[in-house]
Formats: sequence, C-alpha cells, structure tokens
Amino acid sequence: MSIENYFNQFAARVASPYDEALRRKARGQKVIGWLLSDVPEELIHAAGAFPVGILGSNSNIRLADTHLQVWACSLMRSSLEMGLRGDLDFLDGILIPHTCDTTRMMVGIWRKTCKTPYIENFLMPRQVNRPSARKYLTEELARLKTNLEQQTGEVITNEKLHASIRIFNENRKLLRQMFEIHTSHPELITTREAYTIIKAGMYMDKENHSQLLRDLIKEMEPILAKATVQASSKVRLVISGGVWEPPEIMDLIEESGGVVVGDDLLTGNRYLGPDAVEDGDPLEALADRQLSKIPFGGYDNQEYERRRFLVDLVHKSKAQGMIFLHLKFCEPENYDYNDMREALDLVGIPNMRIETEFTNSTLGQIRTRLEAFIEMIGGDLFE
Repeated sequence: MSIENYFNQFAARVASPYDEALRRKARGQKVIGWLLSDVPEELIHAAGAFPVGILGSNSNIRLADTHLQVWACSLMRSSLEMGLRGDLDFLDGILIPHTCDTTRMMVGIWRKTCKTPYIENFLMPRQVNRPSARKYLTEELARLKTNLEQQTGEVITNEKLHASIRIFNENRKLLRQMFEIHTSHPELITTREAYTIIKAGMYMDKENHSQLLRDLIKEMEPILAKATVQASSKVRLVISGGVWEPPEIMDLIEESGGVVVGDDLLTGNRYLGPDAVEDGDPLEALADRQLSKIPFGGYDNQEYERRRFLVDLVHKSKAQGMIFLHLKFCEPENYDYNDMREALDLVGIPNMRIETEFTNSTLGQIRTRLEAFIEMIGGDLFE
C-alpha cells in the first residue's frame, strides 16, 4: 500500500467518525462517548465498551440554542446539537469532564434533552499540584469504574485495566513517533495529515489504529533511511488552544509557508500526554497520568505555570512563533490569553490569535492574516 493510501484511510475515519462505533453497536458491544480528551478511555475499554470521541460538527446549530446560551463555545453547542438531532442515539453512555462552566452545565442539559441512557460527569481536581489531588482523583476514577461496571455488566479487574493501559500506551508511543517524523520531515507528513492521524485515533479501535500506524511507519522506513534532515524554508510554529477547527486552517498554514511543530491542543499533543505506569494500582496510574498532563486553559499547575510551559515549548520545538487558535466564547482560553501573550512578548516570541467557530469561519480573512504573520517572521509566501 502506498503512503498516500494510509493517509486516505485515516482521513476517511475522520470524515465518517462514527462508522466504527455503529459497527460495534450492531455487533452488540456497548458504545460510550466522551466529550473532550481528559476522559480516561482506558476505563471504558477495560469495561468491554467501545470509547469514541464526541467532538462537534460543522452543521448548522439550531436545536442546541434553545438549551444552551449562544455565547457558549461552538464545540459544546454543536456536540449538543448532534445529541438533540438524534445523531448520537447509538450511544449507550457519555462521559463529560468538568473543565469549565459550560461543561459543568452539559450533564444536566444532556440528561433532560437527549436519549443517551447513561450520562456522567468526570470531576477532576482544580488544583492539580495539591497533595490531596491524587487521592481525590483516584477516588473519582474508582467512582467512574463502579458506574461503568453497572452500565456494562462487566467487572473491571486490575488485569483488564492493566491490559487496556498497555494498549493505549502503545498507541501514544506510535503517535509520538509519527509526530517526530512530521516535525523532522514535514515533506513526508504534512501538518494536516499529522493531526488527522491523531484525530482518527479518537474514533477508531486503538489496536486497529496502532496497526495502521505501524504499517505507515514501516512503509516510510526506506525513505527515512535515505533522507537527511535539512533546514526547511518553512516557518516553524506552535499552536495553542483547544481544538484545531476548522481543519482547513492547517492547510492555510502550510500554504502560507508555515509548519506546525508543537501544540497543547486537546485534539493534539495534550491528547497524547504522558503514558500511564503499567504496574501497581491501575487507578493510581491513571490519576498520575491525568495530573501529569500538560497545562491548558481549564487547569494550571502553580509549579509549572502554563505561560512558562508555552515559552519552553516554543524553545524546545525550535519554533519561530506561536498561533493561538481559540474557539469563540471559550472562557478558559479567553481568560488565559492576555497572560500567555504577555509571557511570549516578554521573551520576544512572535504570536498572533485566531478566533474560530465550528460553523461560519471566515477562512479568507484568516488566510490573509496568516500570510502576513508568517511573512513577518520569515516565511516565503511564494515557495
């Protein structure tokens, strides 16, 4: 199979995100959705259910606006719209992490308006560096474990959870390997392709996704063996925000002379995060993984503040600038923005902010701004 065919397979999964879930449902397997990428999918997997991401859609929002304020972010509004339209009636359950005021409201709204049988909060600690956070989170994971066992009829043994952790760790390892190929050889894996591969893993069976990744990387090995890392004329950029929507922005960045070499996105490297320890108490391992994730707008760590993390990320990835990619009305990102911008300005890191929505994004204006920004910091618009 050609390398392009592998990319096409991942893109097809993203284009039809719930085909796999519907096949699993037809075979009698429980399907549990999750909103945002802080939900521990390993628990769902260990319960014998199929975990699948609910990540909004680009269709018009009508029904959701009667239940959720129009100034809530379009990720939450469009996800609720899918539930209200019946697009998610195949779900046996959905887990919603409490990361902001909007997600805090979503469980109650979803329970009253949608047909999903099992709807539950994932209540994460707000102060992740407090000594009590680990104990609290371990107990919260134990609560979810009990709930999932009741919903699926499957006992989540330590052996099953350890097996799931190993499967998910292997998938993250392969995704990191793929992203390293992208950053060192962007001519082989473009920005859009790299993030499409990551997103495909949110809809696919993890073992199938890992096997497709292995095959892709193996197919690339002869090319990589002959290739040399050369200085690229493209401007190296870091993206900071929640999700990369609309996906066409990745194309615009590349067309304007840029390449994304790092991020803190929920649909990017924050989804990969650290691995969970594969021995000992598996719930404690999942708690430690969650507490060790890179900071984002909803949660910060006073011992390693987000502003310092972003500056370090730019330097570590040898980026030349940062783009803040914010969903309109995303409260955590809006509150954080001025502090993050000032931290970058203080050390001379060029940065710009793009505000988008799942619907009605003005790509023409975004293209013009990207071209000007990338040209300003050294991009060649005519390569």
